[in-house]
Amino acid sequence: MKEYRATKEHPFHISCGGVVYKDSKGGVKILLLHRFKSEKWPYDSWHLPKGTKHSDELDSQTVEREVFEETGYQVEVLNKIGSLKSNYNLEKNTKVNKVTHYYLCKPIKKVRNQIEEHNETKWVELSEAIKLVSSFKIWEREEKIFLLLKRNLLIVR
Repeated sequence: MKEYRATKEHPFHISCGGVVYKDSKGGVKILLLHRFKSEKWPYDSWHLPKGTKHSDELDSQTVEREVFEETGYQVEVLNKIGSLKSNYNLEKNTKVNKVTHYYLCKPIKKVRNQIEEHNETKWVELSEAIKLVSSFKIWEREEKIFLLLKRNLLIVR
């Protein structure tokens, strides 16, 4: 199983992520990941679940795997929302171009509570989710995915 992870010879990275949502009294809640600032992670940041695509996976399979690994939820992948492009430095002189494809997902069931890569998962109202992810301006601008959701009426509230 090969990942679409960047190397010096092939500086291109492909990821897939999920916008997991559920209806609530106030509208729609989104499942976000929170990573606290630490020695290994120099930011206090909120993110959507996402990760590197494997060469033997469809985008939807990557979304299901990554959402499960990062949140413990099994999900149903519904629609593609859109893609975000970003870049980062792999080494001093190797700039990597990255694309992350995002899909709308509904939770089926929570299978496990253990989280490995992040400190917590949290259901937040859509307006709060936009605010939280927009405060992290290092890589993908995930708030753009929420704006696409609203514009395309994939979530109506």
